[in-house]
Amino acid sequence: MTSIAVVTGAGRGIGLRFAHRLADQGHRVILTDIDGDAAARAAAEVGRDAVGIAQDVRDLDSHRRVAEQAQELGRLAVWVNNAGILIAGDCWTHEDDQLTGILDVNLRGPIGGSIAAVDAMGAQGGAILNVASISALTPVPGLALYAATKAAVLSFTTSLEGDLRHAGLPIRARALCPDVVSTAMVTDRSKDPGAAMLFSGPKPLDADGVAAAGLDLLDSRQVFRVVPRWRGAVVRSADAAPSLGLKILAAMRRIGDLRQRAG
Repeated sequence: MTSIAVVTGAGRGIGLRFAHRLADQGHRVILTDIDGDAAARAAAEVGRDAVGIAQDVRDLDSHRRVAEQAQELGRLAVWVNNAGILIAGDCWTHEDDQLTGILDVNLRGPIGGSIAAVDAMGAQGGAILNVASISALTPVPGLALYAATKAAVLSFTTSLEGDLRHAGLPIRARALCPDVVSTAMVTDRSKDPGAAMLFSGPKPLDADGVAAAGLDLLDSRQVFRVVPRWRGAVVRSADAAPSLGLKILAAMRRIGDLRQRAG
């Protein structure tokens, strides 16, 4: 039976790289994106009978429909919840629709996708990868809403893994926590003063390398992984002494601001 993999938010960026690598592994890939045309173009680029469809991950029923389509094509083996949005700036300045939007896309999306995947995979087993962020592990001034949603995704995923083990289901739930990745979601914020933290650290990661790390995580015993791993130890130091950590982060934010101006 054909092995099917689903990737949300796959019209570009990390999601598209996940799709390419899953196809390389022999899966037939369903690429979803809120922009149906982008999903179709991405599927054509991936080839190998990949399917591109429009999906708004905020719609819980849409995940069930995608899972049903996957089951019609073969056996659902992998589901990657990648779709996400980023809103920068002081959280009290955001409009209500921005607040609900980031909560719905970044949190409702992975939860709805994970539930649909578990229901479809069942006793046959499979793997679920939720793309979180290194921001799930530390304060990120200027990106408070984004960091909060990613922290929730990490918490949900680790708890889901525990539930799956308790239920005896052969399904793995994993969370990937990459540092800043060189995608349009980041480069589009190059002049946004609220996004200074995105430009305060090392060179952004390559999207294909992040996708490779995510698929490697699916086959490992780890429940979550920070990419690059050394950055995980660094960001956790800010949590050990929050007052000092916030001072360090404020200095980093100033570095990011200077880089934005220079760029």
